[in-house]
Amino acid sequence: MNQNRNRFILSITALIIMTFITGCAHQLEIKNIKNYRSMELHSPAKKISVGIIPTIQANDYGSLSLVKGISSELAKQVEVILPYLKTSSRKVDVIAQINIKSEYKGSFWNLPINFPGFLIFVPAWHGYAYRINYDVDISLTKAYNNETINAFSVPIYLKIRHADISRTWTEIGWLEWGVIPLIGGICFIQYDDDVTPLAADKIQLPIGDYIAQKIIARIKNIDDIGSSR
Repeated sequence: MNQNRNRFILSITALIIMTFITGCAHQLEIKNIKNYRSMELHSPAKKISVGIIPTIQANDYGSLSLVKGISSELAKQVEVILPYLKTSSRKVDVIAQINIKSEYKGSFWNLPINFPGFLIFVPAWHGYAYRINYDVDISLTKAYNNETINAFSVPIYLKIRHADISRTWTEIGWLEWGVIPLIGGICFIQYDDDVTPLAADKIQLPIGDYIAQKIIARIKNIDDIGSSR
């Protein structure tokens, strides 16, 4: 009798664990992505070439992906050279220096999300909270005389929700007294580096277009570019 009971308990435990493994995840969600969707479409009156000189933090996948997104969307309307070197034999009309500073932040709210939130599976249906900030500073100059066309900043502040099994496994607290989710929640206040590439891939084109349109808007009506090479 006891042997059958033990087998039953083990089976239920295994089922619960498998449920956690297969179901306790929250796909990456950017809560405020709509704030950075461009509703404009600017087209230069003549063929223009733009050389992009990016400055980003070393090994920053998010910033690199954003630069590629800007370049890709710009290339739909102008000729783009990325990366551009001022010593290059190839001539361009406009030089766009793009400086991106990134910040990746966790949240104190990840503690209550994990504990006592594990009791109602909050990490799975809500996700953990993160912030990704990009301060994008852009300087546009005429290549042939280095005259400044415009300098402006585009702040990108993203509100992220995400959870995967590498963190949600701590909901196993159901099987004991909640010590694991409490300790896990304290640790999860910190940012999860796994979020960076997921978010970067998701914002590359929409936010790339958002910034590209701002660049085009500032160069489309300049009279003495597009014919200076």
